[in-house]
Amino acid sequence: MQNDPISNEDTKKEMLAFEEYLKEKGLKITNQRLLVAQKIFSSHNHFTAEGLLDELKDNKDRISKATIYRILAIMVEAGLLEEHDFGKDYKYYEHIIGHEHHDHIICMQCGRIVEFIDERIEELQNKAASENGFTITGHSLNIFGNCLNFANCEHKNKK
Repeated sequence: MQNDPISNEDTKKEMLAFEEYLKEKGLKITNQRLLVAQKIFSSHNHFTAEGLLDELKDNKDRISKATIYRILAIMVEAGLLEEHDFGKDYKYYEHIIGHEHHDHIICMQCGRIVEFIDERIEELQNKAASENGFTITGHSLNIFGNCLNFANCEHKNKK
């Protein structure tokens, strides 16, 4: 998880939504939950539970891997995070409040993830659903490939 800061206002909205969800479900608002949520919402990158744990390891309130996974599950259930399977041995996450729907291209060599939006794809999906008697409630499109010039790929050493 890197620091691609998003607006402070967005982070506040996401934190408020998380706290409201915890209250609705009768779950405690703990320092650990708030710390993890703040870390996630203050950056706009795809991340893994392991990466998040590494970023929080210097925190004086040690957070276990099990706690991280429980918090991520709560956030997915709350509709604050989306969980992705990008063909690795672990899940990736990204927060979604206030972020436009997008699809992904993933390099299978270096792990680079590129987000993109293409209205033509959206139109084709809507047409296919309609022609087959469906109403779309959501979808996920992941395209897997390799960077064209892997030898010079700036991301290959960032695995």
